[in-house]
Amino acid sequence: MKKRVRKAILLILTATGLAGFSGSLSAQEALSVSRSYRSLAMGHTGIASANDSAALFYNPAILANVKGWWFDYSAWTLETSDSFTATEYTPMMISPVFPYIRSEGIDNGDKGTFLSKDNPYIRGNAGMNLTVNLTDTGVSVAGSYLMEYIGTTLNSEATIYQRYDTVKKVGISIPLGMGSFILGLAATQIERKVAVDATTDAITTWDSNNTATGYDIGLLYRMANKARITWGLVVQNYGGMKFDTDIEEPEHIGFGLSMNHEVGIFKIVPAIDIRQINSKAERKNTLHAGIEIGMFPNSTGGSYLTYRAGLNQGYATQGVELNFFNHYMIVGYTQYGEEVGEGTDKLENRRSILYFSLGL
Repeated sequence: MKKRVRKAILLILTATGLAGFSGSLSAQEALSVSRSYRSLAMGHTGIASANDSAALFYNPAILANVKGWWFDYSAWTLETSDSFTATEYTPMMISPVFPYIRSEGIDNGDKGTFLSKDNPYIRGNAGMNLTVNLTDTGVSVAGSYLMEYIGTTLNSEATIYQRYDTVKKVGISIPLGMGSFILGLAATQIERKVAVDATTDAITTWDSNNTATGYDIGLLYRMANKARITWGLVVQNYGGMKFDTDIEEPEHIGFGLSMNHEVGIFKIVPAIDIRQINSKAERKNTLHAGIEIGMFPNSTGGSYLTYRAGLNQGYATQGVELNFFNHYMIVGYTQYGEEVGEGTDKLENRRSILYFSLGL
């Protein structure tokens, strides 16, 4: 058994090293919906390893691995490119009342500052997540209600692109047989408005709300060994998620592998994801790898103190998390690199994420 565990760890760490050579496969950024600070710290893996309140957005089958129940009623994430300081992005993004995010977009007076930054990027979301594990074999249900804002640039940083989504998502995991195989199903509804503004003084004009519904199908295979090796497969936005206009969230197929090994007070979770397997783009966002090392694991699947690291499209990622009282309060910080080069050019954009959550 120990030999198999060592081999599995070696396999995943080797793939982590190979991810450093994946630059030729990296894609220009796809602005996906609701990403987890935990997953991004681990190289943006999660198809077979997600275990937090954002697990539903990575693979509905992985809900079977969320222990107990989790009501994340104050999920607040603020993410910015490293070219911004706190005094610059706080007035743009933070509001004194729920949902914290400025639904009216960047103030006109802040647009000049925004455009002066190298590859400016801001993302913030706030909302509620609920996951309930109903049986030991893995019957779980989950739901999320989030509001998410993204601000970035297009056309060599000359045009501001802003997007505001209201996301409603529900899912269920269903064990097949005795629970080694898990089927996951999820449905997503997004109300989206978009603004594209090439000037720094004009009032942003938002498009009318566009609505789309999409479906995810996931599979999980949990091996019965000490290492808890898990294989995952997911089809997100099956058939494409088409809005009222020509906007579309494309279908993505992904594969994941992870393990969960406890050694004394430590929990070690290495993971690999291969994403966008069916992408028709010239450059694909394919290989992601990472590892999580937790100290003093708790009964909810987390740890009191956690360090994470990985490679996202060949760029280094890392993060830390404090988890108080079995996820009643979580504070997390992540740094990662994202590929934003145009055409075949490679260009890294370094970003930081601050996450705060109150849960039950």
